[in-house]
Amino acid sequence: MNVENLELWKRVAWNGISMRVPSQWEVSSLAKSYLQLDDGTGPVLELKWQQVRGVFSHQDHLKKLARHSKAVPGLSFQQTSLPEEWQQALRHFETQCFEWQGGEINGKGVVLYCPASKQASLLQFYQTRGIVDSKVQLGVLDSFRDHCEEDMVRWSLFGLNALMPKSFDLVRYRFEPGHYQLEFQDRRDCVDLNRWGPADLLLKKSDLRHWFEKKCKELNWCRSTSIQEDSYHGNPALYGKRRGSDSYSVRLWAKISRKLPNVWIRIWHLYSQNQIMAVGARSLKSLDEQLLEEICRNYDMA
Repeated sequence: MNVENLELWKRVAWNGISMRVPSQWEVSSLAKSYLQLDDGTGPVLELKWQQVRGVFSHQDHLKKLARHSKAVPGLSFQQTSLPEEWQQALRHFETQCFEWQGGEINGKGVVLYCPASKQASLLQFYQTRGIVDSKVQLGVLDSFRDHCEEDMVRWSLFGLNALMPKSFDLVRYRFEPGHYQLEFQDRRDCVDLNRWGPADLLLKKSDLRHWFEKKCKELNWCRSTSIQEDSYHGNPALYGKRRGSDSYSVRLWAKISRKLPNVWIRIWHLYSQNQIMAVGARSLKSLDEQLLEEICRNYDMA
């Protein structure tokens, strides 16, 4: 593994956190505030994070970890001092390190608290058969960020790359063979990011328009939207929107009936990656089309 050439590593960014990891590491388990990564032979890294209300105590958290470890036969757990080589990488965090041993698999991790973001994170590296690559661990920790300074938050997972405004929260997601979907919400504004593939198989007996008209049954919020053929950065594309009224009575009826009066959608065949990409939005008020165009520009597949 070329540890020194970190630009060859890939970025993983999910729900506010981001880091660079070796290219062969893949996410094997996922929740809104949880990631586990494997290297093909077993788990190598586990992360958990949460927003903290009030005062955060490293000791309270480590006591919970110690209690959980006692329930596992043959597992020993102890607090340790932060390794000297980790100190510079984690200088912006309040830290407490720990280790555990469990036969062939050992672990080494750290509980982090960031005063700026008021977020606590737990990172632990799995070490199999005593094999420890301290340079890899240091590279991951040095690139780890628990929050974004910019207005747009990066999302990078399974080859998907996107930028979303900070105000949008992740409400649903799925990563299934052939279909990825992320759904975000900011009050009454909803934005969906979809990716389908491989495109050559999906479009083998149809064109983009006829294929998507069938998908409208699945994405029922866009069924009554007028879709027209378009081109997007040289790729075949579809574009559509449904305008509603901003009057109070229409918004109230839309809320009661669950019919969303404003819809915006763009679909394009990303030839370079053999994928079909789509950004869709719906709201009870006028949509920010300039923002949606920016989301489209930053949405792609690696």
